[in-house]
Amino acid sequence: MSAHRLAVRFTEDTQLPARFRRVSEPSRKIAKVKKDSEVERRFKANVESWRQLIETMLAKIDEGQAWRFINLCPQVAGTINRVTDSKDFSNFVDYMILRRDEERCGPDELGAHALLPVAFQREVEKRIPE
Repeated sequence: MSAHRLAVRFTEDTQLPARFRRVSEPSRKIAKVKKDSEVERRFKANVESWRQLIETMLAKIDEGQAWRFINLCPQVAGTINRVTDSKDFSNFVDYMILRRDEERCGPDELGAHALLPVAFQREVEKRIPE
């Protein structure tokens, strides 16, 4: 379920199956899902890639922290003034560097790690008191 949610969130509308697109086309009729279509196959592969990222993350770091990263729900102390003061954000960046530089993760995971930190940072920023 989380892998599916991440795949939908981080995939451009044009690459998503019509039923998951964020912008609906009023003139488009609801079509029967063609499970063997190219868009469906690419989307399933994308979901599988996110599933593997999640499994790897859960195997390598604390489960609670991993789920905060996966769900883009950082734990932010009320006393921080900037993103880099967030322990969750710093730990997320450390994990990403570990996977990218030391463990040399595959290209699919590398692509996901290019997307997640920005989204995670935005969530931290939302929680910083003004």
